[in-house]
Amino acid sequence: MLGRLAQLGGSGAYGSAERQVVYPATSALRRPPRAVLILSVLLALVSPVFTAASAKAATNRYEAESATVSQGLVEANHTGFSGTGFVNGDNLAGSYTEWAVNVPSAGSATLVLRYANGVAVNRSADVSVNGTVVSAGRAFNGTGNWDTWATSTLTASLNAGSNRIRISATTDNGNPNLDYLDVVAADAPASDYQAEAATLSQATVATNHTGFTGSGFVDYVNAPGGSIEWTVNVASAGAHTLTFRYANGTPAPRPMDISVNGTVSAAGKAFPATANWDTWADATVAVTLKAGVNTIRATGTDALGGPNVDRLAVSGSSGSDGQAPTVPASPRVTGTSASSISLAWNDSTDNVAVTGYRVYEGTALKAGPATASATVSGLAASSTHSYTISAVDAAGNESARSAVVTGTTSGAGGGVTADQLLAKVTTCSQISNGKYKTDSDVGSATVAVCNKTGAVFWKADMDIDCDGVRTTQCNEDTDCCFLPETACETSGGAALNAAQLPYVVVPSSSGIWNYTTKGIGCGTVVAMIYNGQIEYAVVGDTGPSEIIGEASYRAAADLGINPDPSNGGIDTGVTYIVFTGSGTKIATEENHSQAVTLGQQLAQQFVDNN
Repeated sequence: MLGRLAQLGGSGAYGSAERQVVYPATSALRRPPRAVLILSVLLALVSPVFTAASAKAATNRYEAESATVSQGLVEANHTGFSGTGFVNGDNLAGSYTEWAVNVPSAGSATLVLRYANGVAVNRSADVSVNGTVVSAGRAFNGTGNWDTWATSTLTASLNAGSNRIRISATTDNGNPNLDYLDVVAADAPASDYQAEAATLSQATVATNHTGFTGSGFVDYVNAPGGSIEWTVNVASAGAHTLTFRYANGTPAPRPMDISVNGTVSAAGKAFPATANWDTWADATVAVTLKAGVNTIRATGTDALGGPNVDRLAVSGSSGSDGQAPTVPASPRVTGTSASSISLAWNDSTDNVAVTGYRVYEGTALKAGPATASATVSGLAASSTHSYTISAVDAAGNESARSAVVTGTTSGAGGGVTADQLLAKVTTCSQISNGKYKTDSDVGSATVAVCNKTGAVFWKADMDIDCDGVRTTQCNEDTDCCFLPETACETSGGAALNAAQLPYVVVPSSSGIWNYTTKGIGCGTVVAMIYNGQIEYAVVGDTGPSEIIGEASYRAAADLGINPDPSNGGIDTGVTYIVFTGSGTKIATEENHSQAVTLGQQLAQQFVDNN
């Protein structure tokens, strides 16, 4: 908020974390109106990062943390790894890491495995390709320590397109730590595909004009529906350019439909006139191809058929897409149990396509879903966890990570539900002397503060408070009225971080209501309820004396409400239950885990006593 006319109430140690801030004259304009920890981590399989190329071969890197892992975890507790981590397999025979790799053509390929083995004992493993063991009991000897990495190189035959390469532990020592797999592919096929070698319908191979390449060109019959269909292989999914070399010796264009894998990508693509049938030109079409085999068809749509076609060139097949997806927005907790936290976020976008997401707790990868939601399981009861999410595309580009989202598992015996709390606040015994507005531009004051045993409550909107510590989410650029301070402070005397800490803003004391008479102040625990979810938070800031219904950026995000301070929030549907009486404050304002633990206890008491 812009400022705080009154100190937040409280006594004892809590008083040291409170201060008075004065509203500027523009305070009425403060708020513009609003128009699974899974042992088998199955990640979305992504295409490799292109690392080098030559005229004869290309090396593609496949990070272990992007592979399918059975009986193991992605970790980052040792140094020297590539990418975002490495795979630490369980000490069990049969635990494995499996990569999905794509190569443009069948043939021999070189496989380079980077690993670390910090013990003297060999950690042997079977290396298999497409289900067939190609190196049995391969030795992965000690590397001196877990921060020292070595490579193991072998050759194997790969299929054109998709292949599965698996490293399976053969003893209870498990696999070594695995960093990445480099695949030096067999010679790539030429990017030019001759028309005379394609599948033809209502078209013939001819040689009666000059200037063609290969052994001839394709001449369509003079009727619509004739086609040329090529089968092409590309190493990486994504954006590609098709270049058709053609001749059209008539004055009028000869249009064609260009389809990819059965879907028309360019309807009625014009092939304009060339000087004569011996003069050749290029026509290009931008398309999206999948990794591996694709079919490209050019179908004449005119009564005169298509132009003469010499060849098709395909470019952009070497993983040249270097643009990462956008950062996943509005990460939020959508549900909790005693052992799991469910998350969701807004879809990311990409210049080609988003293929999946990665959920991290710190540096540890916890899940890799294909869609914008995930459940992290295997958690301890009453434990708090903070996650960030990134998006990945088919070329292996990874976005920056999202804002932090924090969730807390319920107690072992379950916890109070949103419905149980809401059932206790259906009627209002008004304790405030008057009512509050929900926004400065609202004409009527309609929200009363109501009294219950062990709490007060109100039902209102949620505006976004972004004051306090400057962050990417909260600063002068994102918030028109940003202030680098909050009425409550951390245990170290600093302003609160609205982007990380869920907290509630209470109206400054006035003739409408003086919250201090109920013992409410910094650190008082609050239960916010929206859309069937409960968010436990603390009182952290004060606002204008005539307006109610505001919480921090983090509180909104956790509840699935748009947290943008300029256009976010929600106009109705939020219930705020502020617990009152002794034992309703936490000692460390910034410790959200304390607020959740105490909030669950106070919520149970509230349900029992009302």
